[in-house]
Amino acid sequence: MKAHIETSEKTAVGQKYIDFSMQTPEGETVSLSDFVSKNKYTLIDFWASWCGPCRKEMPNVVEAYKAFKDKGFGIVGVSLDENADK
Repeated sequence: MKAHIETSEKTAVGQKYIDFSMQTPEGETVSLSDFVSKNKYTLIDFWASWCGPCRKEMPNVVEAYKAFKDKGFGIVGVSLDENADK
């Protein structure tokens, strides 16, 4: 229980993000910090191709980016798909 509370506190709104690495579709390893450092605000969008609500929300994410990109807003999309071919 204590570990769960500590993890929740670390990821609460307003806390510094927890940096992690991931691979691009081209196989390059990048870190979240590579993107966050370029923006004043960053939305980290975890999604998957099999997630209907995620896909339904995508046009709204694109519109938010268009509306606020000039104000330092960026988006990092993190696919939770296990197979890159899907």
